[in-house]
This record gives sequence, structure tokens and C-alpha cells, in this order.
Amino acid sequence: MYNDIVRFMEEYFPAYSQYAQLSETQHLMDKFYAPELSFDDDVVKSREEWYGRCLAHPAIQDKLSVEHLFVDERQKEVGALLKTQAVDRATGGVLLELRMNVLYNLKIEDHKDIKITKVRVFLESDPHKVAKLSQLYSIGLGDIP
Repeated sequence: MYNDIVRFMEEYFPAYSQYAQLSETQHLMDKFYAPELSFDDDVVKSREEWYGRCLAHPAIQDKLSVEHLFVDERQKEVGALLKTQAVDRATGGVLLELRMNVLYNLKIEDHKDIKITKVRVFLESDPHKVAKLSQLYSIGLGDIP
């Protein structure tokens, strides 16, 4: 099971970076997200709400790179230390790079079908980077609460 979870997560990060933020390929992420997907901030309470959030910043692409991964089979949790880059789609330039820890809760059915059900994100504590992140993404968020 450990190897299956690691393989699933290793497929997830590049898929998110490439497909989750484009409406024409977003459905490919159904492989990774349970319909009841939620985030710890209670703003996102379903996979469809998350997909809407992923499309809310069309000028910026998130790119995730794994720096460290740990798996807890018994609790069905995965922790990841990630490097995330906010990339300007028009120029390819990196607008911001920061680190974050993310805890993923999984649902595993029939020892094969793995889905992410809950995501808890802990951003880098550098207040300047967090402020810049908020500024970058508010540009593309429009009226989304």
C-alpha cells in the first residue's frame, strides 16, 4: 500500500501543475480528488468548488515540486514539503517562489482506488512572501469570496 500511495502522489503533483488550472484538462484531476474534497479553511467544500478556485487566476500557473514526502498508511495521510512557484503564463517568468507543508487525507477503496479527501496547507512564514502571494492571486480572483 505504501508504494501505491507514493506512486499516486508522485503522479498527482505534476498533474496538478499541468492540468488542474485549465478548464479543458481539469476533468483529468478527477483521478486524484474525491467529490467531497475539502480544505481546512472551510472555504472549499467540494471538488467542483476547488476546480473553480483553480481557474480563478488564469494569468498565473501554480507549479508544485516535491522536496520531501512522508506517508502514514494507517492514518491514510500524506505530508509533503513543497516548493511552489507562481508563474506568469504570458512570459514564463517566476513571480513568486515559496515553500509550504501540505497534509493530505486520503480515501482508499479496494486497496487501489486512492483519492484526496481533505487538504491542509501551511504556508512559509515569511510575511513578505505571503503578502505578495495574496496580492498576486487577488488580481485573478475577481469577486470570489
